[in-house]
Amino acid sequence: MPATLNDPPARPTHFRLPIAHGHAALERLTQVAERMLDVPVSVISLVEGVTVSTQSGGAPDTWRARRETPIARSLCRHVIGGAPLFIEDARAHPLVRQDPGAWLGEVGYAGVPICTGDGVVAGSLCAADGRPRAWTEGEVDLLQWLAAFAAMVIERRMGAIATGAGFVGAIGQARGRLSLRMLEKAVETMQLGVTITDTEGRILYTNPADARMHGYSIDELRGRHARIFAPPEHARPIDRDAIEDVTSWARETVNVRKDGSLFPVLLRSDLVKDSAGRPVGLVTCCEDISPRKELERQLLRNAFYDTLTGLPNRGLFSHRLEEAIERAFRGEAHFAVLMVGLDRFKLVNDSLGRRAGDALLAGVGARLRECVRPETMVARIAGDEFAILLDETQGLGEATRVAACLQESLARPFDVDGSEVFTGASVGIALSVSGYERPEDVLRDAAIAMYRSKDAGRGLYEVFDRDMHAAAMERLRLEMDLRRALERDELCLFYQPIVTLETGRIAGFEALIRWRHPERGLILPDDFIPLAEETGLILPIGTWVLEEACRELKRWQEMASGDGGPLTMAVNLSARQFARADLVEHVERVLAETAIAQGTLKLEITESVIMQHTGAVNATLARLKALGVQLYIDDFGTGYSSLGYLHRLPLDALKIDRSFVSAEAGEGSLQLVRTIVAMAHALGVKVVTEGIETAELVSELRALRCEYGQGFFFARPLEREAVEALFAEDPRW
Repeated sequence: MPATLNDPPARPTHFRLPIAHGHAALERLTQVAERMLDVPVSVISLVEGVTVSTQSGGAPDTWRARRETPIARSLCRHVIGGAPLFIEDARAHPLVRQDPGAWLGEVGYAGVPICTGDGVVAGSLCAADGRPRAWTEGEVDLLQWLAAFAAMVIERRMGAIATGAGFVGAIGQARGRLSLRMLEKAVETMQLGVTITDTEGRILYTNPADARMHGYSIDELRGRHARIFAPPEHARPIDRDAIEDVTSWARETVNVRKDGSLFPVLLRSDLVKDSAGRPVGLVTCCEDISPRKELERQLLRNAFYDTLTGLPNRGLFSHRLEEAIERAFRGEAHFAVLMVGLDRFKLVNDSLGRRAGDALLAGVGARLRECVRPETMVARIAGDEFAILLDETQGLGEATRVAACLQESLARPFDVDGSEVFTGASVGIALSVSGYERPEDVLRDAAIAMYRSKDAGRGLYEVFDRDMHAAAMERLRLEMDLRRALERDELCLFYQPIVTLETGRIAGFEALIRWRHPERGLILPDDFIPLAEETGLILPIGTWVLEEACRELKRWQEMASGDGGPLTMAVNLSARQFARADLVEHVERVLAETAIAQGTLKLEITESVIMQHTGAVNATLARLKALGVQLYIDDFGTGYSSLGYLHRLPLDALKIDRSFVSAEAGEGSLQLVRTIVAMAHALGVKVVTEGIETAELVSELRALRCEYGQGFFFARPLEREAVEALFAEDPRW
């Protein structure tokens, strides 16, 4: 058992002897310990101050202090009390805290006493590691076995230096017999298999662990040839000439049990020679490494396979793709890569939970395999994205056939925990004819094509071309520039007048964002707002727009005459802004800071957000209304509206989309406008018509009693200076 601070003080018997001629044998034992325990250093320290050690790897002086420090000034001083000491991490061990001077840099430490047959402690055998080490039972047995060998070497040296053959010689022989019995006992209790054979390979001795490992009894093995442990294809006679050139060797191989089953082993063999240097036998240690091999297989699988679907992961797919690229480069075969992105997967995760999402992914992986040949590689690349490598293809035909099969297969419902779940797939295809050199370029282009297919409509596939890459790079550059636009004050607001149709005078303005790009000039919102929505940049941009528009409104309210009431400001609110948990608090803060006139801020919200009609939407609208904010539905009529609950929302106005009054709208468009105006008035809300470009349309809208108009007929969106000049003109239309 390992020594602890609570062990009673031991009173061992020590002795001293000249050991110079035993150095080689003891050093051999430290080499065996270092190799078999896989440690960087092993040391035998004797009580008379002699140390013998071996060190593997690293700089020669890495473990110098550990190798040269006398036993009295190292952790081994606690071992010669008679009890072994095994420490997983010496840095935190109580013995080191109590006696810091004994610590010489080791982390994992294992030490056993070297005791002669009559109980005399001659020293210690220790192994040290530079990392934490949990010492196994087999490693403990091995150290004790080697310590017994060391004791035998020391006792033989004692007998050799003794003078006379009388009483002293008899004592030496008795000690030798006792040491041999201790050695045999140590070997028998080891968990490591040990077999001793002659030079012909016949088994002279095997310990219980080795017999048990192979499914035999000890008596069944004694006298048999050691090839009984080897499968027929591995069995071969010992080459006596070859083994004379080596003293030890190790190898991983496969052994066979009595029942014929195979298992992996690590064999370490040491050659035994007589006093004349002739080989007389082999000592072989056998370790069953099945657990280690299974762990290696598991680690390898975890490294290259997705644990959820069992499919190869991105790393293994990239490796196979790299091989395909090399074959294509040599002109041997072409390939195609299909990137598959699931549609509506987030909806499944959000509504049914992650467990259902995982089940859906596993089901998708199985269906993907149904559309390809058995040898085709199908991999899960990321969350809800899969990739397929079609090797040795001829043109686009097979790729499009597989893409169509995938989309048809994934369109069928999945059974997830008793519920029918529907998804679909958007597929991007990249072909080797593009001359790829790196796997990541192929995956990038297949992904670009997949996202293009998502934009074009769910359930489609797209084949990559160079224009897609150029567009993706352009989009990336635009995103990077947009992230810096706020910091560089490149964003600005234009203001388009909103006119009271009855009087023809300006009632207020709509704030419209523009981007003054340093290289591209003025960029309109349709070219960057969708990107801002997708990347989340719409939140800081929306915050800036609201604050800037309210500040300008405050200035203009102070400048304008009060005949028509205070000017108003309409600000568009995106879906992501509306979903902010702190939206109402933010609006309230801006109103307080700018001190604009009560009821003059108009928030324009898209029809799709309003029509969600959830409890959260209603609560947010009610809170905004309580602040005195006017609420408008923007682009009314372009989406799906349910009049059944529209009247229950606290709305102030509807904005009729410009598409209803444009020249392309047709003759029946005005009748639709008339219907919308009548419906709005029935609901008690006002109407703003966008896109007015002619005096005739103004007259018709006045006849319909439409309250407000906006469009190029009155004015285009204006910069701040132009708005203030317009105030001076005080126009009436």
